[in-house]
Amino acid sequence: MAHHFFPPASVSRKDDLQMENDWNQVWQERQQKPLIPDPWLERVLPLLPPGRALDLACGRGRNALLLAEHGYAVTALDASAQGLAQLTQEARRRNLVIDTLQQDLEQTPRLPEAAFDVVLQFFYLQRSLLGALREAVRPGGMAVLRTFSRAGDFPDGPGNPDYVLEIRELLQIFAGWEILLHEEGLDEAERGGGLAGIVARKPLPAGQKETPCA
Repeated sequence: MAHHFFPPASVSRKDDLQMENDWNQVWQERQQKPLIPDPWLERVLPLLPPGRALDLACGRGRNALLLAEHGYAVTALDASAQGLAQLTQEARRRNLVIDTLQQDLEQTPRLPEAAFDVVLQFFYLQRSLLGALREAVRPGGMAVLRTFSRAGDFPDGPGNPDYVLEIRELLQIFAGWEILLHEEGLDEAERGGGLAGIVARKPLPAGQKETPCA
């Protein structure tokens, strides 16, 4: 199921279709691997408010499943039809309800505004999307990001700087928000390079009391 407040995805260009096909192949090859949630998300889960959650670039949905198991109303978004199909199948097996949406975020970097209590983005960095990500969090809600970083003395990592956070970049992205947790350069990624993560709460307008999304 898809929420009506999302804009339609655009996959009109050949390179967009090729990227989707590439990821479809990746997830097809990994379909027998267990869907284990990210340990860092499990660690920060107690910091997060209840309610509606959005998992951006969810892949096969390992983190979306964790949130659904903890009572969140989850929307999982990804460009790969194969990844979303595997998530839907696993959610049914676990008797969970997760809305899925296929959307090419690079071509359609738009999200509904103030619609989610938690917005999650793990191991996906698209700087042109960050403004929409911040706007998708309701006042008082939280953003949770975790991905590759230049911080720390670790070898290798992604070669393309577009996919790697600069040191303290997450703090700049969420300037003005309440930072509940920020870590960078403490852990090494499986494929090499350092990691950074943040849990940030969007400020409430003056005088507004915090209430969760319906």
